[in-house]
Amino acid sequence: MKPANDLKEIDIDSVTVALTGDGSWERVVLKALAERHDGNELVLLIPIAVALLGRGNRKTGRFSGLSALQSIKTYVDKYRIRRYLFLIDIEHINNEEGIKPALEASAREHGFDLQRVEVIRNQAFLIRCRVGSHEIMVHTVVSGRNKCIEENISTLISLEWRIDVEPSKCAIRKILKQKGTDLLSLVRTASSYNIGQALPDLTATFESMENTH
Repeated sequence: MKPANDLKEIDIDSVTVALTGDGSWERVVLKALAERHDGNELVLLIPIAVALLGRGNRKTGRFSGLSALQSIKTYVDKYRIRRYLFLIDIEHINNEEGIKPALEASAREHGFDLQRVEVIRNQAFLIRCRVGSHEIMVHTVVSGRNKCIEENISTLISLEWRIDVEPSKCAIRKILKQKGTDLLSLVRTASSYNIGQALPDLTATFESMENTH
């Protein structure tokens, strides 16, 4: 699965658009995982910015939390892209009724006509829905145990290097610097077993994307 930042010279039928809101670290993790799943002709578009809609962040041109779902409509209207990968930290989910009902409610709130929501793994789902007359698929992954993807990254560091690190950007950056590496290289080179343990929902989702194109 080839990572890309724009749609130049790319077959639209091969594209899955990754949407991460303001998550810069999510984009790094996705780039590395896409490179690890390079056995096909699929493309993972990881856009630097998306068109402003609704209450998008006026400074970054991106959305945060569940509002990032809105940008799907831009890609559907402009490019007719059918497949999406949506990442969101668990801190943005109202989990009182469970993750799946919260995602379904948010998708309806943002104007998606839900057809079916399949559970891929504990915090990974495949939402099949319609935007206007267009049928689309939205693979959705909720990151973190209690807050965010930094918890998954700290677990990966622990598994790879036997180092306990606080799940914060500052603490993780410090360890990566001490090791003379960066997040992209860590995810690129970590063992497949450790990736599966630290990022189980994302791993299951990449396998699902390969089988539902």
